Amino acid sequence: MNILVTGATGFVGRHFIPDLVSKYPDSKIMTINRDVKQAEKFYPYANCIHISVDELDRIDFFCPTIVYHLASFISSRNDEEVISKILDANIIWGVKLLNTLKKCSSLKLFVNIGTFAEYRMGASEINNAYFYSTTKTAFKQFVDYYSDLCGFKYIHIVPYTIYGGKDTQKKIIDYIYDSFFAIDPVKMTKGEQVLDFIHVKDVASFLSFIIFEINSFTNLPNGEVLHLGSGKGIKIRELACLMEKAYNQKCNIDWGGLSYRDNDIMHAVAPIGKLLKLGWNPSYNLNNEINRNARERV
Repeated sequence: MNILVTGATGFVGRHFIPDLVSKYPDSKIMTINRDVKQAEKFYPYANCIHISVDELDRIDFFCPTIVYHLASFISSRNDEEVISKILDANIIWGVKLLNTLKKCSSLKLFVNIGTFAEYRMGASEINNAYFYSTTKTAFKQFVDYYSDLCGFKYIHIVPYTIYGGKDTQKKIIDYIYDSFFAIDPVKMTKGEQVLDFIHVKDVASFLSFIIFEINSFTNLPNGEVLHLGSGKGIKIRELACLMEKAYNQKCNIDWGGLSYRDNDIMHAVAPIGKLLKLGWNPSYNLNNEINRNARERV
């Protein structure tokens, strides 16, 4: 099978590509990158081809069976400085990719990655929290158009709060951990948000699982939305308590020192019933991982 991946050097991609190579060593993988040398450094595998974002014409000759569109510009801001960057990355470049794929009769499935911020008021309907998430919703319409035009199927994956591994951007768990050693209290909101934490390795595992069960996924209604999480929620204040217990440290956090943002997401827990029916379960438990990390850092 020929597999095309965008965003391969991003946070999820850095866990997904090694998992993909391990589970499907006979497949050919093409990654599309802004920095080809970085991709070659990360993935010097014999079955990987790395091309530039300016070399989309090479996709036709690669004949992909499945495309994973992970690339994205993520920001909670909507000021003039970032609007163009978000639109260029999340809409314009993505449409160029889709327009190239219309030549690929080999394509069976397009895996589009969204965000739980599309569902600010719950998973039953779209209600975007950010300009960024709005572009993810808008791009899905372009995928739908090209899917109908070209005859490939697509699914829309909605990951929830991803944790684990090392990312270039700090996450809520990192801020809580850093507060253990902070001289001045770390300002945070009241911490009443209920979030669903899913380990990055579970995300990578699910993306690989799609290939294993590709016939099941192509038989889903076209454009099916699959919410990817643990199915369990926890308040940020409760998360901090778990970490205090695991590390035997007290958080130095000014709860309520920051106001909630406009349209802040107060409850985001993935309904994973569809995933369970497809035969996939998350493997990583948040509390277990916090305790494991605490032991390793001692």
